[in-house]
Amino acid sequence: MRRFGWLFAAGLCHAPGCSSTCVDDGAVFNQSLEACMTAGITASATEGSATDASESDSDGPTMTAPTEGSATEGSATEGSNSNSESNSNSNSNSNSNSNSNSESETITGGDGGLWCEDKDGDGFGDPANCVPSEPGEDPPAGFVPNDDDCDDGDEHTFPGAAPNDDPEACMTDADGDDWGDNTPTDPDAVPGTDCDDDDASTFPGSAEVEDPTKCMKDEDGDGWGDSSVDDGVDGGSDCYDSNADINPGDRVLYTAADNGDFLEVDIATGDLNVFASVDIGPLDPPYAVITCAISPIDATIFCSQSAKQILVVVDYCSGDTPIELADHGRSICGLGFLDDGTLYGVDSDADELVTFDPGTGEVIDAKPLTLDGNGVNIQACGMAVDCIGERMLVTDGQNSRILSIDPATGEGTVVADIEEGQWNSVGLEFDPVSKQAFSNNGDRLFQIMLDGSNNYMQLPDLAQSINDLSFGPTCN
Repeated sequence: MRRFGWLFAAGLCHAPGCSSTCVDDGAVFNQSLEACMTAGITASATEGSATDASESDSDGPTMTAPTEGSATEGSATEGSNSNSESNSNSNSNSNSNSNSNSESETITGGDGGLWCEDKDGDGFGDPANCVPSEPGEDPPAGFVPNDDDCDDGDEHTFPGAAPNDDPEACMTDADGDDWGDNTPTDPDAVPGTDCDDDDASTFPGSAEVEDPTKCMKDEDGDGWGDSSVDDGVDGGSDCYDSNADINPGDRVLYTAADNGDFLEVDIATGDLNVFASVDIGPLDPPYAVITCAISPIDATIFCSQSAKQILVVVDYCSGDTPIELADHGRSICGLGFLDDGTLYGVDSDADELVTFDPGTGEVIDAKPLTLDGNGVNIQACGMAVDCIGERMLVTDGQNSRILSIDPATGEGTVVADIEEGQWNSVGLEFDPVSKQAFSNNGDRLFQIMLDGSNNYMQLPDLAQSINDLSFGPTCN
């Protein structure tokens, strides 16, 4: 309703008899609209002629308050207002230069018409705060010739803000990714399809390789969606979304050999093929790698060198000599990183979950592994992290089952029990694509469901017995 009030006022100010008052008092937007209306009505009611009023030789307007009769019976009501009501556009004469425009003509701005305040500076005006302007006059500072903004308190909300959703709709795009917020705070803004408008790496089709339509987060821009996301965002299968070199489309399932070789595990055939090696020549023997894990922070690979009870840092893509860390004095059968970069291991002698300092390789914490409050006898193990369910997984080889371990307490929960007898040489890795686990007992390889169903499938036997399974970069 406020817009129509302004339009009615604008029509009265441009009515015959008001021109002299509006011009002599300065630019229209600096005048008192009420005074302009009063003067216009009085002049028309008293003199009866718009032309006579606009051509007056007086130094200024005579501000005479209108009487009830003049407001009702004068020409302001019956004459100049009739033009607005009939949706016409007429000029009284060339000297008066006053127009009476319909609503559809004045709200669009242009040469004259309404100018609306643009408080947030996005180029679109507030329809609730507009002023009339005479043709040829400069508009007020901070005003624009349109009233299209649906939220003039937010510079990120305006028509066309989210062109990938709609190039014309008034939407909110706070993160500048050209997709509109699906839950805008202003009820007048049109909802878009961006499921996280505070993150420019999250929008529909962000992870185009994995799914071109889902609203995923792809921080590293490799086309695969982050596996660990907030509610409302579609989860992907990239466990390392801060590193574009590691994703489900560029990974290899491998095992590390004691001679420095890294062998790709072909789950379809059981073949083991060397794809990378590190130079262990400068290291003092013996060298025996039991398990490896890759950091989600910087993709550094840590392995347990069981022959010396130390951790080593390896870069098999460069082939450099592994870096030996401090002697931790533990019998580590499994390693795994949580998403925050904390490195854990399983001590099969002490039956404990230990926490490492990745910088030094030293153990900084240890907790007993338990199940239903009772200790777990870990004789052989594998370790992995379910980055989808955010679970730490440990294969209990003694009982051929997979446990989910609470890192804060060491308490375990059985997530898979495959009843295959005692396992002696065990590896474990989580597959974020299938959301299942690969585990081995020597040269026997299994794909295992982790939903409590205890379903599993035995894959072709491996070419030889191995100690570990891990995903890593292909080095391509």
